[in-house]
Amino acid sequence: MIQTDLFNQTRPETLYKTGGPSTSRDAARELAETGKLGAMELKALNLVTLYPGSTAAELEKRAGLERGQISKRLSTLFNQGRVVRLEKRRCKITNRSAFTYTTRINKPR
Repeated sequence: MIQTDLFNQTRPETLYKTGGPSTSRDAARELAETGKLGAMELKALNLVTLYPGSTAAELEKRAGLERGQISKRLSTLFNQGRVVRLEKRRCKITNRSAFTYTTRINKPR
């Protein structure tokens, strides 16, 4: 088993809206089947571990990723209990109010 195999639990049908365009379904299936989904989830988790207390946009900027790539994975990781949402604060990238994230290991007590 490789590390990204731990992240292959996300079902593709949870990645798109019911009744949405077929292209969304196709993209979700492709992400899951190729392992890219697990790799992105692992990348998101690693970024949160390295930079706890950051917003999704701040993590994306640090990693040089396009807007939205990490935020989608953080939502999944939050629903799985792998990351924790902290307080909202003004994001340094978007200047909007946004959740910050951490892992259970880094969570302040």
